[in-house]
Amino acid sequence: MRRIAKAYGVGYDTFLRHGLGRTGPGARNLDRISDAELVRLSAGTGVPVDRLRGMRTGATMARVNERIQGWLLTEDGRAALDQLRVSLMCMARQAEADSRARERHNEF
Repeated sequence: MRRIAKAYGVGYDTFLRHGLGRTGPGARNLDRISDAELVRLSAGTGVPVDRLRGMRTGATMARVNERIQGWLLTEDGRAALDQLRVSLMCMARQAEADSRARERHNEF
């Protein structure tokens, strides 16, 4: 959705308001998008409604979980997941260090 808004040269909230009529605090929660909104989005993007449903967070997480469960069944898969865990920990430490550096910079 954000990419579509950007392609049209409008902000995300503006796109949601004008494209789907979504406003207010829950406007960005597209996991609770109505069938009518999905049909409207499908008509505007050319993406089938069923595919849009599959893009919801819950559907995506179910696919990810299924894939991870499959990886856990093999030695190579477990090694890849362990490598991913280490990489994510390094990224988190770097993000934390960057945040602290920005805070120190902003103190001056």
